[in-house]
Order: sequence, then structure tokens, then C-alpha cells
Amino acid sequence: PAQRSGGPIEQWGNGAPGSIYDYIRVAAFALGPEGRISQWSERAAEFFGIPAGEAVGADPVTAFIPGELQARGRRRIERVLAGEEWVGAVPYRDSSGREGVAELYLMPSQEADGRRGAVCTAVDLHALRRVETDLAASGAVFGQAPSGFVLFDRELRLQRVNDAFAEGIGVTAGGGPFKPDLPADVLT
Repeated sequence: PAQRSGGPIEQWGNGAPGSIYDYIRVAAFALGPEGRISQWSERAAEFFGIPAGEAVGADPVTAFIPGELQARGRRRIERVLAGEEWVGAVPYRDSSGREGVAELYLMPSQEADGRRGAVCTAVDLHALRRVETDLAASGAVFGQAPSGFVLFDRELRLQRVNDAFAEGIGVTAGGGPFKPDLPADVLT
């Protein structure tokens, strides 16, 4: 398996439902070289409320973008197909009729013959911001707590300690979380 600092990277498998991808509602689709939807994930069907039979082959500009913004959307698709990445917020309506705002990430891709397409992800922006806020808050609590905090991974390798714990073991965290890379930093 591939290696990273701290050990081998786990291979993808059949994980239990309830991952962060479920929580932030990630969907994926692809655009072909002509700018039409060429692939539509089951999650995209759920997210946007449009079945694959209706989405594949459709022009994403006319399918998703309100009339007054379509010229702008068309220019954006052209730029992505020319090789420019784009991230932006767009309104959407899911399969239950709930309206929301999605963060779209459009990444240029290339087919074997050299023609460009795009791989696209959509994330519910409200859920994404909730996760970002939770992570920021937990990072602040971890870093500012007067008592020692320690974070281990599943193999009980030391991953992070806060300043209070670092001072207790005689290590300077240097104004940020101490992140050991030594094999000796494994709880046995």
C-alpha cells in the first residue's frame, strides 16, 4: 500500500453510512467535451432531485441556471472546458423540494484523445459551513485548554497534543499543536 508519514494509507472499502460525505451531502457529475452532462452520480440525482435519465445529455446551463444568469453560466462553462478551475456558490432545489445553496467545484479533465471535459462536485454549503465552524471551534478548544489534550489514531500513534500537554512532557509545541513524527511516539 501507499505510504505516508505515520504509516500506510488505508485502502478504500465499504464504509458504514454516516461519513462526513453523507453529512455535508457531496454529489458528483461530469461534463463532456461539448459541455453537456456526461455522467450523473446517484448522489447527484438525490442532491438536485433530477434522475440520471433526465440529467445525462442535458445542458447544465439551461438545466440549472435561472434565465437571467445563463449567459454568465455559459461563459463559466467555456472557461472550465478551456482548462480553468472554478469554485462558486449556486442555488439549487433537492429531490424533496428544499432549496439551498451548493458550493460547486468544477475541475477540468481530459479524455484520452485530448478533448477537455470537467469533473464536478457539489456540496451543500450550509452543511459545509457547519462542519467548518465545528472544526474551528474544536481546534480553538484543543489549543487553548489549560489542561492537557492528546489525540491518538486508531493504531494508538500519537497524532497531536496541545501546549499544556507538551509543556507537561517537556516539549515545546512552538505556538502550534505538537505533531510528532517519531516511531517512538506510539502508545504501547
